[in-house]
Amino acid sequence: MPALFPFLPFDPAETPLSFATRLASFHIRSSVVPFLRDIGISPEALLGGEHDAVERLSAVAGVEGEALHRNAACRVAKRRFNLRGNVVSSEFFSSPYTVFCPACLREDDAGAADVGSARRGRLDWTLGAVRTCPRHGLALVAREKAQWHDKYHELARRVPERGDDLDRLIECAPEQTPSPLQVYVMQRLDGDTPHDWLDSQSLEQAVRATEMLGLLLEFGSAAQPATLGMQDWDRAGRTGFAVTSAGEAAIREALHGVQAEFRGKGGKPGGRKVFGALYEWLSFAKGTKDPGDIKRILREHIFDTMEIAGGTTVLGGPLAERRLHSVESLAAEARLHPKTLRNVLAANGLIPVEEKVTGHHVFDAHEGQKLANSIGRQIHVSALGTALNCTRPQAEQLLDEGLLRQISNRVIAAIGRTRKSVDSREVGAFLEKLHDCATVVQSVPLEMVPISKAAEKAKATSVDVLHLVLGGFLTRVVRLAHASGIAAIHVDPDEVRTEIGICKQGLRASEVFGRLNVSRSTGWALVLREDEPRIPSTIVVGRNGSHQFHRFGEDDVATFMARFATVPQIANTQNCGASELLHHLKKTRARPAIHRHEIGMDLYRIDQFPAPKAA
Repeated sequence: MPALFPFLPFDPAETPLSFATRLASFHIRSSVVPFLRDIGISPEALLGGEHDAVERLSAVAGVEGEALHRNAACRVAKRRFNLRGNVVSSEFFSSPYTVFCPACLREDDAGAADVGSARRGRLDWTLGAVRTCPRHGLALVAREKAQWHDKYHELARRVPERGDDLDRLIECAPEQTPSPLQVYVMQRLDGDTPHDWLDSQSLEQAVRATEMLGLLLEFGSAAQPATLGMQDWDRAGRTGFAVTSAGEAAIREALHGVQAEFRGKGGKPGGRKVFGALYEWLSFAKGTKDPGDIKRILREHIFDTMEIAGGTTVLGGPLAERRLHSVESLAAEARLHPKTLRNVLAANGLIPVEEKVTGHHVFDAHEGQKLANSIGRQIHVSALGTALNCTRPQAEQLLDEGLLRQISNRVIAAIGRTRKSVDSREVGAFLEKLHDCATVVQSVPLEMVPISKAAEKAKATSVDVLHLVLGGFLTRVVRLAHASGIAAIHVDPDEVRTEIGICKQGLRASEVFGRLNVSRSTGWALVLREDEPRIPSTIVVGRNGSHQFHRFGEDDVATFMARFATVPQIANTQNCGASELLHHLKKTRARPAIHRHEIGMDLYRIDQFPAPKAA
């Protein structure tokens, strides 16, 4: 068939179907279906953008085929199309809706004797992510399919409004700028790829991930996609694009924000409950509907932030080894009371102390398991003497000097039995080290005495003598065969008297902590800190190089006490009430030099307070 005459030009912005519709009206004042049959084109074939159908239209209309193919979404499989090299599903398009800008149609109609041949269906109107007319800054209008032939989107019939009626549609259309997502889609179709992460996805994956993430961020985890209108999706796209355009790190940060907002709502924070429709979509996406990298990102985020058991499959991927525990999960696995476990975890910094923590608060699974195991191996302080074969005061001295640590060895307020217990493995390691320092004998030489007797003769403490033994300062140390613990160790009292001065070069930790009126755990926290405020100490290293202990100078302790104190201590020295000082701190916005979360008490710089009142 020769080219139709007179010639009707093709608009590079319209679709081949729109051009066929205009040709039908222009040449035979007919609808598109009979016209296409008359010129030997299957309507369904052109609707599917099939190559031969587009070529036939090109030949009949006398226009270049390349321009028509560029705007044709060519069917490549069932419900799958290729648009400018981008394979997308039928859901990517706005069809079955007929979408249009009333202001554009008003311009098409101007001076036209036949609106059917003048109204052009723009390519961008057929894309679901396009919801704004970039020319007029108006929200597009969408008309639902009502009859079978509405799928051909014949604008003269689908939009019967003319003149004033069309103007009223324009007046009712909300004014808005094109969303960044819409701009991105059109740029991508033109070959422009300015965003690394989005560009690494297929066009449909990029759009869908952006809109579903935006839905979650804009409307919350309870939002249902089926209830959203065009304007809602436009908002979701704008919100989501601000995140996805910045890449994976920004997506992860946004997911963290969603979790932080959820924490106060109660219940177990599972993936479906926290991430709502985003999680649902990714759960059911499979096969040809691969959602892209967003699935991996959310899965890894869940593995990194939620309590998931090893071997569990989430969003199609298994977790090889558990990364996080919650109080509830670890308590159940270790068969511990949740309250006991929570106290130990808080005391060791794995969960917060003062803020309300639910049983679902997560922490490192490996570290949590180690602490849970230590609870199962705990020896109460009251039984420590028996385990060490020594007196209760001697056991307390070991704790004072830091030779043994309580399971809740951080200050921050564990309570109950775990605060007063020691890991049996630590006790065993201490005894093994002590035994290695002694020669095993069947009978103790007459001149040698137990640790406690040697301390009495040297006017020292038992722990001072133990430092000499462990540090290799004594050459004569024996242990009675078939006995163990501190009571089994014997030393030469004369050698102890000669060497004991090493242990008396400064104050012991217990003496310092007593002057400061702080617990041993708070005191050691202040000693072991690298930054101010800290209590300076001298580390005495044993002759064997494998043992060391701390001693403190009088001047250093005095200087510390002159610079730092608690509010009650300052109130006591200034002869005023603690409430008065607290009011001063609030008024001046003074902050503690170190917070109770770190050492178990608020410690202030004394120079933050007013000078003492004159008597």
